[in-house]
Amino acid sequence: MSCKLYANIGVAHENDIEVLKARVISAAQCNADAIVINKTTPIKLIPDEKKYLSINSKWGALPYLEVATKSELTVTTTKQIVEFCEQIGIPIIWSITDIESLMFVIEEAEARHIKIHSDAVDYIEIIRYCSEKELHTIVPINYFPYVQQYSKKGKRLIQLYHTAESFPAKVEELQLSKLDVFVTQGFRVGYEGREEGIFPTMAVAYKGVDYIEKYLGEEDSDNGAILQPEQFYDLWQSMNIMFDADQQHPSSDT
Repeated sequence: MSCKLYANIGVAHENDIEVLKARVISAAQCNADAIVINKTTPIKLIPDEKKYLSINSKWGALPYLEVATKSELTVTTTKQIVEFCEQIGIPIIWSITDIESLMFVIEEAEARHIKIHSDAVDYIEIIRYCSEKELHTIVPINYFPYVQQYSKKGKRLIQLYHTAESFPAKVEELQLSKLDVFVTQGFRVGYEGREEGIFPTMAVAYKGVDYIEKYLGEEDSDNGAILQPEQFYDLWQSMNIMFDADQQHPSSDT
């Protein structure tokens, strides 16, 4: 294909290795080029007014912060998923929200391909660190001024990406024209699709983006932005058909 397709498998896994393994298998079967897994530090991300609100979970009714902490990847699960992905033969891109999460995935997963989450709290520090260590880094378009400030000249280790704020996002919230600004300037740009289904994601593929990322989960998800395996495969297949139809094939003699 003309652009890569990534599967974000990091929503609501609750640190369950079997859930993660099943999603990795689905991503591989759907021909995803890589998987994206999220790592965060809940105490830094959850607003103070929500930290101790009681919510229902598989562990019973607990404060939001405690549920989020229990749901985070542990060292053991991280090492298991890294080993499993190596066996399957699919790369991992680590999406992180803070400097502690970055240090975690570097130390425990030997991560070299980092995506800065659009809600990251330490993004300046993360950009600076990734640049110094020459890590492959995917950065939200909104943080571009800091990329210019801290990234090393002559390096091609930084990609930009665009996404919406809402999850799921309404079509009128997507602002896909932001992609055009950077693609036309020659930047490598990706798109994290948070809209429901596979449209207008397919149209984004024609904008010259380097990759498209969509969420992949189970059939019982009530969030339309999280694709079922059949939908994700349909996206991959439809994109291939579009790109093949766009190719110029030599006409045969008659």
